[in-house]
Amino acid sequence: MLTLLTSVLSLIIGASQPDNARPSETRIEATPTMMVTKDVRFIERPGADDGLTSLDVYQPTGQSPDDIEPTPRPILIYIHGGGWAIGDKSRVYEKPDWALRNDWVLVSVNYRLSPQVMHPEHARDVAAAIAYIHQHAEDFGGDPTKIVIMGHSAGAHLAGIVASEESLLGEHQLGPDDLSGVVLLDGAGYNIPNQMKSKLLLGKTRSMFEEAFGTDPDLWVSASPTLQAMVDEILPPLLAVHVPRFRSRVESIELVKVWNKTSSRATRHQAPDKNHATLNHSMGKKNDPDTRVVEEFIRSVFEQDVVSD
Repeated sequence: MLTLLTSVLSLIIGASQPDNARPSETRIEATPTMMVTKDVRFIERPGADDGLTSLDVYQPTGQSPDDIEPTPRPILIYIHGGGWAIGDKSRVYEKPDWALRNDWVLVSVNYRLSPQVMHPEHARDVAAAIAYIHQHAEDFGGDPTKIVIMGHSAGAHLAGIVASEESLLGEHQLGPDDLSGVVLLDGAGYNIPNQMKSKLLLGKTRSMFEEAFGTDPDLWVSASPTLQAMVDEILPPLLAVHVPRFRSRVESIELVKVWNKTSSRATRHQAPDKNHATLNHSMGKKNDPDTRVVEEFIRSVFEQDVVSD
């Protein structure tokens, strides 16, 4: 755990920390306990702020008394939203507690933001983070063969495109089939050409899309998960979750339909009582019905990996 753990913060209640330790944003009181490693640099990008190419690792540390050696834990990677222009990996809300209850390693990643960069750079950063996690999984007790990626809003788009456009993970000698599954939380950027051609895309929202994807229709196509998921392609299982708003519902329906024409499977779930923000804020909360749906999906794909092994 060498360099990876140089910034580890012990979250054990009452544990002392060195004077230079950064305060944790999440305090875990349940057992097993958890360690958080913050600001792990996953790639060097010239001119980029260090924080935009870094990740945080939330690692349960408990062990069954019957285990001689710790069993590697499944990994859930979270990709924040913010219109490809704002947001931060620290905004994980209920997710660390959720990971702890399920004995998963949670990793929250940053990526460079618009207008400083545009597609495919956000997605290239996410792919680089996934590759880093895959390579270093054992350093934080994770299983590189069991990785699910989950994104909210713009993060949902990034999860979808990394899971469907092979060149992104291919830059790191990986592929979409190295992912166990993908969960999309209320994204509306799965078909960029449809968005850009819509008369409803106005004002600040249009500017947001143009800063992220430019004005080249060919780039729009390459950025669209719905247009990159090809028939019979080997992709990970997908769950698209959306609230009742029109655009996210329509785009989720279209994406699931296309994904099911690949060699994989996709399902869709509408969260009837949530809005765009509360869906993300409550994801991982105990007794939350939408969390239950997502959790069942994640468990199923991790269990499927065990069977296939």
